[in-house]
Amino acid sequence: MFNHPLMFIWLPLLLLSGCQPQQPSSSEQELKQSMAEIKLQLIQMEKQIKEIHEIATASTTPKAKELPPLADLDNQGKLPSLGQSEAPIVIVEFSDFQCPYCKRFLDLSFPKLKQQYIDTGKVRYLVRNFPLSFHANAESAAIAAACAGKQDSYWPMREQLFANITRLNPELYLSSAKQQDLQLPDFEACLDDPATKASVMADLQYGQQYGVTGTPSFIIGRVSNNQMQTPKLLVGAHPYEAFSAILDKLQQDN
Repeated sequence: MFNHPLMFIWLPLLLLSGCQPQQPSSSEQELKQSMAEIKLQLIQMEKQIKEIHEIATASTTPKAKELPPLADLDNQGKLPSLGQSEAPIVIVEFSDFQCPYCKRFLDLSFPKLKQQYIDTGKVRYLVRNFPLSFHANAESAAIAAACAGKQDSYWPMREQLFANITRLNPELYLSSAKQQDLQLPDFEACLDDPATKASVMADLQYGQQYGVTGTPSFIIGRVSNNQMQTPKLLVGAHPYEAFSAILDKLQQDN
């Protein structure tokens, strides 16, 4: 087979082809061109993704109304409170126990908000009652929560009331008080005390003074000497990301 007459022609060509530097073939040039185009497309895609991210981030930052400074944020220490008292940022929630949007916020946004900001000492969380007139049982539920608070059980009662948002009534308040081992005579006396209702109405008036009209509403801002500086009013059951955007901005502005 090595004596084929064409072998003497093919062999030098093969040896020559193997020894010389390879010249880019047309297919290699096309591949390089395709790679360059793909690289350009990736750069453009990266830019588009960045723009989409910026738009998405901006969309999670809700519009909040600026308010004048707030004094005596915790009503001389009488408001239900979570977090460290010296936390630099305060959130004041205005809530209605018969409001489905308040429950939605409590179920979906509040747990992570508590975990990431309140429990870590970054934010102090206060609550004021804001029973809406068209919710027949909101006021009585607010009174029950306030009475539980006088026995250091506001937060368990709050959870119990929101868990039973469709059946708020005196029987529920008493059964919840029993579950929390409250002193029932003191609890019942508090329910009937006009001063308890007056404190609930004072919360309502405080919110109205700063433009609160619905629930849930939140006043958020940095605090100095128990006064909130440049507070913002945020209305609605926003997702956790909306709150974190505002809180992170407040931290950065420090």
